[in-house]
Parts: sequence; structure tokens; C-alpha cells
Amino acid sequence: MSDRRAWLWRLAPGLLILVLAVALVAGSGPRPGLALANPAAASADLASVLDGLPDEGLVLVGFDPDLGTYAEIRPTVRTILADLLDRGARLAFVSLTPEGRALAIAERARMVRAGAAPDRLIDIGFVPGAEAALVALARQLAAGSADGVVAGLPEAIAAEDVAMGLVIGGNDMGPRSWVEQFRPRTDAIPLVAVTPSVLLPELRPYLASGQLAALVATPRDGAAYRATVDLGAAAAGLVDEDGPAPLAILVGLLAAIAVLGAGVGARLADGLRRARGRETP
Repeated sequence: MSDRRAWLWRLAPGLLILVLAVALVAGSGPRPGLALANPAAASADLASVLDGLPDEGLVLVGFDPDLGTYAEIRPTVRTILADLLDRGARLAFVSLTPEGRALAIAERARMVRAGAAPDRLIDIGFVPGAEAALVALARQLAAGSADGVVAGLPEAIAAEDVAMGLVIGGNDMGPRSWVEQFRPRTDAIPLVAVTPSVLLPELRPYLASGQLAALVATPRDGAAYRATVDLGAAAAGLVDEDGPAPLAILVGLLAAIAVLGAGVGARLADGLRRARGRETP
């Protein structure tokens, strides 16, 4: 490798960081050609479900994202939580994974610091047992009894007291478990899911069958939903900035493709050189 190429390889990481930094700043304004929002996306289903919620309705929030993919859905999650509070709903958080519990504690504390009323953010806590715990929660709600393995249920609520189930899913415990284990025992509770895009293929059939009332599982659908939300002054403070600019996302994707392409090209070139070397007498 020549000295010039060696210097270029050494400078490449710094140049990439510089380009991404410029894209983050330059892409902060409106860019119609790069807009993520899609008005025809599944966000209409979500808005329809939220519009049908009763006043002072109780929403059971299954908060189990994982640390690796939560950043993708965080803007949408924070917006829907603020939207529900703005509509007068009460939120009851329950987690079935340790990661989900840690993130739920952080989000609930953040909302309280931002001005949300603590009595509207009910903390059921962490329930160990994964899908078995989910079955126990469903049975306890169906029985309408506070006596059971799931502590923290507000005043022995019954399934009919829950207006909606909001599942914030990840790889370990997601909407699939809620559809298969929770919904058959409490079929009157509509389920809405917000998940990273990696779960989209396995959840589309549940949306088509009606087992999920709404699903937001891509950044495009999340951006479309956030673009339609008109929060009041109090709830608006619960939502952070709308994530990285589309231009920065585009530059990052192109950079990732270029790096992967360079790696594949280098392996192909090395294979060709070895093949030619074997053919040389």
C-alpha cells in the first residue's frame, strides 16, 4: 500500500465523523426530499385507537424494550406516552425483563421531572417469570382480584377497567408474547405495539388478523405518527427532540454501505489473487 493510501485509511474515521457532524447540523431544518414521515402509514390505526379511549382511561404499559434497539423507538415511545397523558389517561407500567424495568424506571422518573403527575404514572414494577408472569397477570386481571402473584395492581382492577394495552417491545419480550399469552385471557383489551423494525416480519400477521389494533414498527411510521400529534403545553415538555436529522441517517447508511462494500471487495480481490497464484506454474 502506497503512503498516500495509508494516510487516507488513517484519516477515514476522522473524515467520517466530520461528515456526520456536518450532516447533523445541516440536516436539522426541514428537508422535504428526505422526510421520514409517511402520511399513509400505519399511524392512522394508532390515532384511531387513541381517539377511542375513554376519559380517565387506564392504559396498561408493558415496558420491555432492550438497550440495543430502544434508541430507534425512543422518540415514538416518549411521544405516545405524552399523548396518552395529554388525553387524560392513567398509565400503569409493568415490566417482565430486567432491561425493560431499568428503562421504565428511567422514563417514569424523566416524566415526573418534566412535570407529569406521579399519581397518573402507576408503577406495578418488575414481575419475574417472563411468559408465565404474563399469564398470571392476565388471569389476575380477568379475576379482578388484588390477591395474586402480581403485586401493585391499582385497587384490584379488572380486565374491563383497562382501556388499552400498550406494548413497548424488544427482542426478549415483545408483542408476540402479549398476543399469544395475554390476549386470549383478556380479549376485550385492545393491544397497541411499538417495536423496533427488526420485529416487523413476525408482527405483521397479528396486525392483519386484528390481534394487534395498531403497530408502529418502523422509523417511517413513527415519524408519521409524531407529525400528527398536537400536544398541549404541559405534555409537550415530556417529549424530547425528534431524534437525528434524516440527512444524518442517510449519510450514516451510505457510510455503512461503503464500509461493507470495501470489506467485501477486499476479500474478493484477495481471493482472485490467490486463485491466480495457484494457476501460475
